[in-house]
Amino acid sequence: MLSGVVMSLDKLVGISLEKITPDAAMIRRLLSAAKRNIADANVTEISAENRFDAAYKAIMQLANSALQATGFRTLTSKPGHHMTMI
Repeated sequence: MLSGVVMSLDKLVGISLEKITPDAAMIRRLLSAAKRNIADANVTEISAENRFDAAYKAIMQLANSALQATGFRTLTSKPGHHMTMI
């Protein structure tokens, strides 16, 4: 199944993705940041807007870590990189 996903992602190289060598330390940092943002999103004492922002950041960090683990990164210079990441 994963090979089919990677083949689909390969079609986006140069359009909205670039190939990278997975970096385990970077992926760990992204996962750690996502964990902190999920915790922040659960703090009911802060505004709904800030909770939403924290949750959205966590989603992006998790999506980014999954992409990077498979050897891809979004081209942030291209419009729609958040949609591509998700």
